[in-house]
Amino acid sequence: MSLSEFDIIDRYFAPLGGWQLTTTALGPGDDCAVLSPRVGHQICISSDTLIEGVHFPVAASGTLAAERSLAAAVSDLAAMGSEPMAATGALTLTEVSESWLKDFSSALAACIKEWQIPLIGGNISRGKELSITWTVLGSLPMGRYVTRGGAQLGDDIYVSGWPGRAGLALEQLIRHQEVAPELRQHYERPTPRIKIGQKIRPWVSAMIDVSDGLLSDLQHILLASKCGADLDVSALGFDVLLGEQTDSALHHLTHVLSAGDDYELCFTAPPSRRGELQSLAQVEVLPLTRIGQIVPGAGVLFSNLPPGVNASDLDGLMGYRHFQ
Repeated sequence: MSLSEFDIIDRYFAPLGGWQLTTTALGPGDDCAVLSPRVGHQICISSDTLIEGVHFPVAASGTLAAERSLAAAVSDLAAMGSEPMAATGALTLTEVSESWLKDFSSALAACIKEWQIPLIGGNISRGKELSITWTVLGSLPMGRYVTRGGAQLGDDIYVSGWPGRAGLALEQLIRHQEVAPELRQHYERPTPRIKIGQKIRPWVSAMIDVSDGLLSDLQHILLASKCGADLDVSALGFDVLLGEQTDSALHHLTHVLSAGDDYELCFTAPPSRRGELQSLAQVEVLPLTRIGQIVPGAGVLFSNLPPGVNASDLDGLMGYRHFQ
């Protein structure tokens, strides 16, 4: 006998609702969950839909689908400097595979505890394609959220982590090439920069998570802040592993600037904060790389290009677009 939606919920998802924060007044199981924000805090809310064949490979394991999808949603909270508070999920299945659901549920349980984001509700349905929609909620002190629109002239531009690794891993997977484990983990299990986002919140002027590509998402900051950027291209070559795995400087830069699968943070901060950011990078053992500066005007200028690479080679690296 095949499982009904209620059987699936009871077997694979209801147990996940047992782990909650003190802000959860009523967890899953009723028509609504109930949250009690801390006094003096505001709530951030974001939704993400991820579809098989677009955001994760066709026939992806339940583990990969859970880890990539929830990470993408939680990354939006990191970009606001928010602390995770709760998540709800809507899962559309084309068929019922108990082994896939078991892997999905197990991976989800691990992510929930690692990223400290309780599952407080959701929905299961059947459809023509596998899709996962997460709504995530976060909490932060009143008025302390970070937007895309606060960059100021003279601010430094930073990116966290190792942008481009996940994109290169995906390229190699599509080509059926061997993928180095250090690259594969960045694609299959991206890490939302929740702790970093909260720690740098007092220092930064604007922030966004890199979901569509570094260059594309930086443009969102520039448009919202009504300014331009001068990118130091020489600073983008800091990742030795990516350099070893790519076949040219342009190939390397293409992944750094256009791959959004790593879910790193791009942010701006005044030069007076360089010391704090450098110290934090050392403590967290995570690169926080200064890659440019906010300048007057609009758009992006490229400085210190490597031999054989022209600015025109980089102009088109605007990342993923759903309707192009």
